[in-house]
Amino acid sequence: MVKIPSKTSAKYLEKKFNKSEKYISENILVLDIFFEALNYETIEQRKAYEVAALLGDIGGQMGLFIGASILTILEVFDYIYE
Repeated sequence: MVKIPSKTSAKYLEKKFNKSEKYISENILVLDIFFEALNYETIEQRKAYEVAALLGDIGGQMGLFIGASILTILEVFDYIYE
């Protein structure tokens, strides 16, 4: 069985923290933390469609439909007139 911390480490920590070697060997834990990746990802939300663009597209569609309707009515009158 491996003692953690080792005898040498326990002596060093004994001097550093002014605790007994026995106290250090019974109460100190060596912990290794593993990070899979040391980078991070930022996720941002943005509007895909601005209000002005939406209103412009709706207005354009309405103009197209109204224009097509007026042309259709004029063509019907032209057909009847001939």
